[in-house]
Amino acid sequence: MTDRIIESKNKDGQVVSVKLKTPGPQEYRDSQIEYNRAFRSALDSGALLRQKLSEYMSEQGIWSDEKQLQNDKFIADITSREEKLKAGGIKLSEAKQIALELREVRAEFRDFLAERNSLDQNSAEGQADNARFSELVRLCMLNPKTSQPFHPTQADYDESSDQPWVIKAAGELAGMIYGLDPNYDNKLEENKFLKEFEFVNEDLRLVSDDGHLVDTEGNLIDENHRFIAYRTEEGRKNQDPEECYHVNRDGEEVIKIEEDGSWVKLSLTERKPFLDDDGEPVIVAKKEDAEEEKDLVSEDKVAVEESTPKPKRKRKTTKKETDSETS
Repeated sequence: MTDRIIESKNKDGQVVSVKLKTPGPQEYRDSQIEYNRAFRSALDSGALLRQKLSEYMSEQGIWSDEKQLQNDKFIADITSREEKLKAGGIKLSEAKQIALELREVRAEFRDFLAERNSLDQNSAEGQADNARFSELVRLCMLNPKTSQPFHPTQADYDESSDQPWVIKAAGELAGMIYGLDPNYDNKLEENKFLKEFEFVNEDLRLVSDDGHLVDTEGNLIDENHRFIAYRTEEGRKNQDPEECYHVNRDGEEVIKIEEDGSWVKLSLTERKPFLDDDGEPVIVAKKEDAEEEKDLVSEDKVAVEESTPKPKRKRKTTKKETDSETS
């Protein structure tokens, strides 16, 4: 392993250069100290040891005998399909279907194992492993100008661990430290087959015979997996973006509503008026218009009341005045 410089970007889009140092004896010793500290802390907080994890998962119904059978079936299904692709001797169309099924089964298997793997990471050893790796990354992620760690402390590293450049550097270091193969997906049996017969592009995305992105059913899609179509055959041939438009699964043109991000059929963007029994459009006054008309009526009423002379009110006669008049 050799040291190397990589470049990535931070959340603000600025380029960050990082020097990745190959871990040496000192880095491994320091990271082991972090492992021991995290392991003790995890035990003190009640974390389970890995050897107790299986028992716990069984008690909680997380991993039962039935799930173990499912696990074994996944492995058998994957192995069976891999062997068929390796052996050949079947129709190309059948082999393609097997490869696509293998992709799906492998993805389902990963999801199936996710809960168990997450529990393993929360075991005492799992937490300690993560702490050791984080310390190795911190010590080996250097500023190229100073050859010193970007993050003086583990707390500094944790604070920026969600930065894109930190994530990329950590991934690169994982490959350097643990020998992870960056081309792992390309070497899966299904992807080797699909690439060999040009059913996928370099990014392992499914493509049609003329190079368009497609889904497993052969529908044209864009980079974001939305259905598309072209207005002319020439447009499709040249993959002309001016000729391209979005459609739903039934092939009807759709457009995106910017206000809420939803997609609706083009034919529904302007609603036609409803008709009465004679076939004439029904005109419904808008609420705003009705409120405005109500305000105008109120204003006219006030104006009329103000312009109409009010009758003089008779002065109330007191008892004293009444007695005086009668005497």
